[in-house]
Amino acid sequence: MSPGERDVAGTPQSVDEVVAQLAALDIRHEELQVVSEELRAQQEQVTELLQQHEAELRWRSHLAAVVPLGLALTDGNGKLLEVNPALAQSVGVGFSRLLGKPLSVYLAPEDAPAFRKALRSLTGPPAAEQRLTVTLHPRGGTRRCAELFGFTEVSGPLPSAARVQWVLAPWDEARDQDATAGLPRTGPASPGPQESGAAAPADVVGLAASFVEMSALPVEEPDRQRLLSRMATLVRSAVPGADWVSITLGSPLEPQRVGSDSAEAQDFDGRQLRVQEGPCWQAYATGLEVVTGDVTTDERWPQLRALGGPTAVRSVLAIPISDGGQGAAVVNVYAGRRDAFGPANRRIGELAAAAVTGVLQNVAERESLRSLASNLETALTSRAVIDQAKGVLMHRIGVDADEAFARLVTLSSRLNVKLRDLARLVAEGDVELIIAAGG
Repeated sequence: MSPGERDVAGTPQSVDEVVAQLAALDIRHEELQVVSEELRAQQEQVTELLQQHEAELRWRSHLAAVVPLGLALTDGNGKLLEVNPALAQSVGVGFSRLLGKPLSVYLAPEDAPAFRKALRSLTGPPAAEQRLTVTLHPRGGTRRCAELFGFTEVSGPLPSAARVQWVLAPWDEARDQDATAGLPRTGPASPGPQESGAAAPADVVGLAASFVEMSALPVEEPDRQRLLSRMATLVRSAVPGADWVSITLGSPLEPQRVGSDSAEAQDFDGRQLRVQEGPCWQAYATGLEVVTGDVTTDERWPQLRALGGPTAVRSVLAIPISDGGQGAAVVNVYAGRRDAFGPANRRIGELAAAAVTGVLQNVAERESLRSLASNLETALTSRAVIDQAKGVLMHRIGVDADEAFARLVTLSSRLNVKLRDLARLVAEGDVELIIAAGG
């Protein structure tokens, strides 16, 4: 058998050949480790995105569950994609059985054409808010009148891809009777929402509309101040009796940010800061809701009461919230008249503040995700530079990959230089200086 034939048949390789193959395997192992790191980083990012998306759905579902009127999401054909318990109760159908059904089947037949026209307006340009007076046709119940409001969430050329938010506010029984009779209400006035603690349908619709708009706020907005101001405006539109609103993130003494919708809110925030007391300060310190019918005469804050100069604010509703895991925040609702915030107003204020909490949590999660992605990118870049430095040392001083890395770690500790910075110096050509420093 010839020498060539003996090689093919598996003649033992020389030591140098074995070492070369082992070195090649070691390099492939290092490359696989880098690829593995990159895949792991991508998997973590995907996991974070899914968790963030689930968190958005949770807070939105929670708010939809507690809002005391029907909320629904349909496609451009009117098919129900999401519903809340209040809507299921209004139409007399089990919560789970509503999904996939057309919303129009629970309306009186004569209301169907107007509903379809509203759908077309909401799913095609120009998309505008729609308001309908309809008659509910619940399963196994009596017909009743209701206000139906539509808001465009996603428009598009295909009805199946469009998304429309609906707010359903049934009229109360007394109003239904008056509407049926076609006559104005007579006799002694019934207790208003302030005395009874029940919110009027129009007020609750305002809350729901604000909730829909708040859930659509661009949480990627880089200007947090602007986002806070927009939320303050939405809270003001939601809470009956509110004239001005501000949102304070962090301690009132040294707030991280303050967003307001008016000069009046800014002025009263400043007055509280000057005397370091007031409804906002108390809500932040105690974590409890604070309400006052007339802040100019309230004895709980004597220094604020004694502060000279005119102020437009009389009634205050201060609601503590979480700013997304970074600490406490306060939603300050101001009114220019006395005793503006009764039980119903306060309840709506609490729900609006809960929506603010959801948005702030969403923003905090997005910022955390961006920070994570940045850190992962830095880590991957550092890993690539360290691998380059290891290769340079392996070539220059004749050591294996483990020994090269160990020397980098030792030099990093001895010279008090971060490992990635030291590796960058080696990779950029300062290897002789580094080797000499390691002596």
